[in-house]
Amino acid sequence: MIFILTFKNVKWGTKNYFKVRKLYLGAFPKNERFPFVGLLAMALQKRVNLQAVYDHDNFIGLIFWTYAEKIIYIGYLAVDPVWRGKGYGSQILNSMKQRYSEKEIVLDIEPVIKTAKNYSQRLNRLSFYKRNGFRLTKSNLVDEGGHYSILSSDGSFKKSNLSKLLERMSFNCYKFKIVSR
Repeated sequence: MIFILTFKNVKWGTKNYFKVRKLYLGAFPKNERFPFVGLLAMALQKRVNLQAVYDHDNFIGLIFWTYAEKIIYIGYLAVDPVWRGKGYGSQILNSMKQRYSEKEIVLDIEPVIKTAKNYSQRLNRLSFYKRNGFRLTKSNLVDEGGHYSILSSDGSFKKSNLSKLLERMSFNCYKFKIVSR
């Protein structure tokens, strides 16, 4: 299968807005979501992106990400249920890695805990990111929504780089800590 992905910025009231909003609300639990209007506001900044992902004319998914000199943080990545399991998530990550090969890509996921109700989903998510070259760091992100394992595309993860990036992204409004696992 040949993928030709395009990333289109999401603006209020556009076709992309409605598709991305619907997927966002369906893909992430309420306790893990920023208000959608907050994502739109943050994406008004030069280095923050809320984007719809298309393959030709097909809406594939969404990505919310920000970057600085040495690091990219992917806050949200979701593939529309119609297109899941077809390699699109991997292709989105590969596209980011190719475009920004000089930067470390960081993201966070629910930790894999055997007693969690969605244990198998968490395990599958971790396996997906590992297959795509991400490795667990020795740090967790803690916020109002819970604890999250931080993954990195290379071995250079620095808490301070991520902290600065998250503070700038959120206008210093996002309350979080990065702690050792």
